[in-house]
Amino acid sequence: MRYLSILVACTIAASLGAQERPFPDRISSTTKTTLDRVIDSARVAGVPSGPLYDKVSEGVLKGADDDRILRAVRALAHELSAARVVLGPTAELPLLSAGASALHAGVSQADLRRIAKPSGPAPDAGTLTTALVTLVDLVAKRVPLGLATSSIQSLVDRRASDRQFTELRSGVEQDILAGRAPDASVTARVKLPSGGPPP
Repeated sequence: MRYLSILVACTIAASLGAQERPFPDRISSTTKTTLDRVIDSARVAGVPSGPLYDKVSEGVLKGADDDRILRAVRALAHELSAARVVLGPTAELPLLSAGASALHAGVSQADLRRIAKPSGPAPDAGTLTTALVTLVDLVAKRVPLGLATSSIQSLVDRRASDRQFTELRSGVEQDILAGRAPDASVTARVKLPSGGPPP
């Protein structure tokens, strides 16, 4: 009996230690238990738990029900894990999150790997993060996925700087506001090494 009491106490302590943040009261106890398991499994796989807790809070803020929150957390855990496989165990959270966002936007793991590990010199972590954020932004602006991916790959191969990726994002946005098609804007701008305005 004493052994059982100690075992139960240790189990509760381990559970409380694993949960880095309390879940909102609105979430049911059953869903909290499942979320704990999902986050613990992700942590074991080398996935940071912070974004997963953030996803729970985001879902609650948006009024999503428990099932939808759980699906979103599971999906993010999968995407972060897949990004970890591609980007390596030393990738820090900004890069890992950018990689997960790219996968969520539809970029394949193979394409993500080609961008992260080109045949020439690999970009530093900061530049690669900016490149992936730009890729996700282009897809959000309705640039076809294939074109967005190949354009970012081309710029990475040409060792584009953070500034060039940032200029591409802002330039495409300006072009769209001016009435230019997103794909035409990207095609014209990526041909320019400086990332300057299209002809």
